[in-house]
Amino acid sequence: MNETAVNPAEQAMSLVDHRYRSTLRYEVEREKIREFARAVQDSHPAHRSEAAAAELGFSGLIAPATFSSIILTRVHREILDKLITGYDPTRILHADQVFDFGRPLVAGDRLTCDIYFESFRHFGDYDVLAIKSVLIDQHGAVVQTGSSALLAHVGERDPGSADAARKVAMGHRCPEEPAAGSTVVPAAVDYLAPTPDTRIPRTRVDFEDLAVGTELPVRTMRLSRGDLVNYAGVTGESNPVLFDERVAVASGLPTVVAPGMLKLGLATSFLSSWLGDPAAVTRFRAQFAHNTHHLRIPSLGAGTIHFRGRITSIDARKRRATIAVDARAEGRRLFGYAAAEVLFP
Repeated sequence: MNETAVNPAEQAMSLVDHRYRSTLRYEVEREKIREFARAVQDSHPAHRSEAAAAELGFSGLIAPATFSSIILTRVHREILDKLITGYDPTRILHADQVFDFGRPLVAGDRLTCDIYFESFRHFGDYDVLAIKSVLIDQHGAVVQTGSSALLAHVGERDPGSADAARKVAMGHRCPEEPAAGSTVVPAAVDYLAPTPDTRIPRTRVDFEDLAVGTELPVRTMRLSRGDLVNYAGVTGESNPVLFDERVAVASGLPTVVAPGMLKLGLATSFLSSWLGDPAAVTRFRAQFAHNTHHLRIPSLGAGTIHFRGRITSIDARKRRATIAVDARAEGRRLFGYAAAEVLFP
């Protein structure tokens, strides 16, 4: 599409009810799993030891739950580079994210990604685009799906600061670029769901000991600006508000802040450390509401997050529990809402 011929809102509206298969083909590598686990502070041994992964029933290292954010980051960028070409990437907010896990990603997986454009609307100063991502492995099985709500701020802004932000973003491009060739096609709304995992979970938590109201032990994590740069390098995240204070302030942020996907990764690491089986989480949803707090990262030292969890419902027949996750920095919430669904043996 030609960005001079049509504005981004018109481009986005034209994509609704269509599917796009990303040109990116992604292979899950052992070292990338280890790098990502360190970036989201997930110390479970199954992310670094094949023997530990085998004890959980897997043939290779398993990736942390939100590892697919590496793929989604690149696919979202591909969409903005090729299909919706007029938005300023530094003014796009991640408002809502849902992950549905059929199984964890395993070292050696070769994945493709289909994107379904579900809806588009304009609200206040924002264009809101809802998309569904479907990850398909080398055997044609759907292993994970994700739903994202992206908000593009289209209000007035100093064009000089926007140009400066784009230059910084271009300087931090991930070197891996997708090949040309994919097309947008009409799509039915009934996309495939993840193939259910038949493996029996191996949690260290006894399901019979749980009750509505049960609280998880509090866990505290710290993030420095070096951690943000490391996360950006591991995921290929090129948005300069993560590492350039000048651009962050020009974009309306108080300072450099932690991205939503990193906070999700830390939240699932919190759950994994309690469960003992990272693959027991089957669904995770989080909302980044406007009344929530940005995790500000000081130039010296680190930002601190306190994670808490509480059982909000139990399904005895399916041996499933829903856990509400609360994350706070400086006493203020980082999520408007966050919850995981977990299976137990």
